[in-house]
Order: sequence, then structure tokens, then C-alpha cells
Amino acid sequence: MGSKKKAEEDITPECEEHGNPPKKRKLYGPIDSLLLEVENQNMANLKYLFEQGLDLITPGNFPLGEQWRLVFIPALSDATISDQIIHILKKKYPKIKLVKKNEGTKNPDCLILPRDADTEQRIEVLELVGAACVCHGETEARYYGWSCWYKATNLREGSAILKKSLRPSFWEKIALKGYIEYQSLEDLKALFRQRERQWLTQSFFVIQRISKTCDCYPNIFAVYNLYELLLHEWEKRKLPRPRAFAASLHLFELIGQTEFLDQLVQNPAESFDVVHLTSVEFFNTLQNLLNSWNELKHDMTVLTFDNLMTSLVFSFVYQVKVHDFARIDQIKINDKMTIKSKADKLEEISELILVILKLLVSIPKSKTQSKKLKSLLAIYINIYELKRANQKPNLLLKVCTTHQGRPNEFKLIKLLLKAGADPNAVDQQRCSPLHLLANSELVMCTLWDCSYYATRSKNFAAIVSLILDGRFHKDQVNLRGQSALECLKPKLSLYPNAQLCQLVGNFLQQLQGVRPLSCIAAKVVRKHQLPCEGLPVTLQSMVLQH
Repeated sequence: MGSKKKAEEDITPECEEHGNPPKKRKLYGPIDSLLLEVENQNMANLKYLFEQGLDLITPGNFPLGEQWRLVFIPALSDATISDQIIHILKKKYPKIKLVKKNEGTKNPDCLILPRDADTEQRIEVLELVGAACVCHGETEARYYGWSCWYKATNLREGSAILKKSLRPSFWEKIALKGYIEYQSLEDLKALFRQRERQWLTQSFFVIQRISKTCDCYPNIFAVYNLYELLLHEWEKRKLPRPRAFAASLHLFELIGQTEFLDQLVQNPAESFDVVHLTSVEFFNTLQNLLNSWNELKHDMTVLTFDNLMTSLVFSFVYQVKVHDFARIDQIKINDKMTIKSKADKLEEISELILVILKLLVSIPKSKTQSKKLKSLLAIYINIYELKRANQKPNLLLKVCTTHQGRPNEFKLIKLLLKAGADPNAVDQQRCSPLHLLANSELVMCTLWDCSYYATRSKNFAAIVSLILDGRFHKDQVNLRGQSALECLKPKLSLYPNAQLCQLVGNFLQQLQGVRPLSCIAAKVVRKHQLPCEGLPVTLQSMVLQH
């Protein structure tokens, strides 16, 4: 008795291994002790249900000898987990039932298997409940989950029922370091003393395998647990960037399916907004690469053209879905989490798209790949920027707003213009992309006479020529009444590029010449502040441009 009491008051090393501070609690240590403890708790739960009345379980008689039909689900961090489990299992086993915990009582949720349930059904129920407990339970619930796996594996080995493990996808293999699902009792015994993240990895394998047999994969339960396992706080955990990149691509594979993505975008609270969380973490994997070419080259094993294009396609589709289906206002889930508003999400997705595009113009590409990128970008501009978000800053305007004169920025601006981006888009100060680029050049006037500035001035002249030869409305002015290149006029003679000086000179000279009647009328309306609310939107926009 003395040794037993001492064991019960000992400190379990597994607590520290699973991320919890050591404390005095019952020692589950030896596996046999844990299994006995779980069986005793199951009997206590069953006894409690019988004491409260058989109707708590199911109408009619429920013999004690059929206790194998009950699988208890202890209290978990998310109260909806039981519903998610039953949703998966119902697809394959429609007769299975879920009895929810009664408020104010100590009984847990439980699943009730039908009397004709076979051994394989019992095994899969135990495995899925075990995975849920490992993912969403406190320490004791996680141990209970492990015991469910142990019992299921014991049944599987005793009945010679093979486990049909799945072949991982390319991205899944990289993200999960080639780990595979446990196969035997010996594997489980080895898992017992491993770190919590190894347990979580096994949970994902179980959820994935059973969900696929039930024809309901991907699902919220699997996708959110995969995000938590791989991407949540990946930088803090010092997960290698290529693995975080691979994890993001694998999640894009899963959530990119049309109907499932629609569901996640329209009901973000159900999945804790896992789609947007994934896109934010993917942005974090990419943003620092733009400032370090050496790191970029190091990660080229995953940062290939095809992989970046895959992420770009997903981001394009996701932005359209958010624009069409997401809720306008933010949603508070709990004290620690608030789902962002539609406007905030759209802005962050645009930032992600820009980072991907900047990387795509930075890496080597064949002519075929360059054409493919331009074609995809043209489709996006037509579907999203021109038809959905035409009143908001487009990608071209965003690039020009943060322009620092780097060669790859000029490449991206040129690509956007050739793909059909609107050069007449304006910001809150009514500045067009050309306004912003000209102001950026003027800010750098003290460096114009430096030898290295020749490359930047040449790139700038090429962009100005491309804009002026396109659909740019030369008469448009910002809120200060300045035309696009007017700010360069006082110091134009000092600019180190003759082509640019000629372009600006011709541009300013044209403004002094005879203008179309429509432009003259628009200037009069704006100058005298005549009412134009009743005019078509295109005419109102023209007035604002003058």
C-alpha cells in the first residue's frame, strides 16, 4: 500500500514531454497501470449512466454485457469535437449514435455502436476517438486517447485485420518528414514515451485514413489539426522553412477543392478560419526571402516555378471566394481569437499575391513559363481587379506605392502592365501609379549623379514609355492638381537619362496643347464643383481624374 501511494504522488515524466509543467498526479507510467485505470474509469462512467436511468443511453433495455458498444469521449478543449467525429463515422456507419453530455452532470459524451457492429467498426471508432483526445485533450484525455489506440490495435492484431495505410502525397511526405502511421502494439509502446508532436502526427494519420474510408476527406477536423501540427508557431518551433512551405502547399491541396473551400470561407468560425491562418503563415514563409538572395537559392528545392504558380493560383481563387462569400465584419471567437473582416482579409491576400509575384519574377524562367505567368495574371486581373475590386487599389498601384527602385520591382510593374493592369487606378490622394513612380524618383534626386543610378533611370524610362503608350489618361491629376510627371519638371535637366527627359518634355507639352472637349468639360465641372452624382460612374471617374 505504501509503495502504491508513493507511486500515485510521484511526478510523471510524461507531463514534461507533453509540454505541461510537472505536478503531483496519479502516475500512469507503466502501460498496464494506464490501461487498468482507463478500464476502471469506463466502468465508473457506465455505472453512473445506469444509476441515472437507462433512458440516458437509449430507450429500452441495455444489458451490462454489451458495454463494448459504448465508447466514451472525455471533456475536450473544443465542445464540437464529438459532433465532428460522428459526422465522419455516420458516412460509413449510419446506425452509430452520439449521446451528448447532460449539463450539470459528470458523465462524458459517448458513442453507441449498433448491436450488429463488427470488429472493424469498433476498431475505427476507437481509433478516431483516440485521435480526437490526443489532439484536443488535456494530459489525462491524451492518455485515454492513447489507450483507445492500444485497445483498437489489440483487436486488430487479434482478429488479423490489416491496417490499410495511405501513400502520402509529395508535399505531405516533406512536411511530415516521411513519418508513417503506427502499425503494431510495439509501435504504440514506443510512441508512449515520445514527444507530444509525435502523438499529434499519428493523430493526423488516423483521422486521414478513417475519413477517406468514410468518403469525407478532406474535412474540417483533419485540416485544422494538420494546421496546428505543422504551421502553428512554426517559426517559434524553428521548423525549417522548406517544411513550412511544404506544409502550406499540402494544405492548399486539401482546402483548394471548390466546394470545401466555399464551406470554409462562408463559415470560418467552424474551422477557426484555418484557410486564412494558412495563407498568413505561408506569407511568413516567403516574405524574408525577398531580402536574401542566398537564402532564396538555398530554398530553391521547393521554391520552384511550378510550386510558386500553384500557390499563386490558390491565392487568386481564395481572394475571389473571400470577395464573393466572406462576411463583411470581424467575428470574435473567444478572448484569444477574432476572425478578421473581409476588407482586412482581402488586403492580406493581396500582400501574399505580391510576395509570390516578386519571387516569380526573381527566379529564372523559360519563355514558356513567362508566357504562362503572364496569361494567369491576365485572367486574375480580368476576373478580380476589373470586375470585382475595380474601386480599390490594384496590384499595380500597390507595387508602385512601396516602390524602391529595385530591378525586380520594375520587372513586376512591366509584367502587370502587359497583363492588362489598369494604369489609371488611384489611391486616396488620387495619385496614379505614374504619379507614385515619379515622386519616388524625385525623392532620390540627390543620387541622380551616382554611376549606379543609370540602371534605375533606364528602367524607369522604360516603364514611363510603356505607360504613356498604353491606356493611361494623361490629363488626370491628383488632389493637389498635379499631372503624373509634373513633379519632375523643376529638376528635369539633372535627370541622368535622356530618353526620360524627352518623354517628360513631350508629356508636359501635350498638356499645354488642345485637349479633347470631354477633358475640358471635366476640368470645368471639377473647378466649379458642379454636382455630378447623377452621372454614370465612368463619367464621375473622369471628372475626378481632372
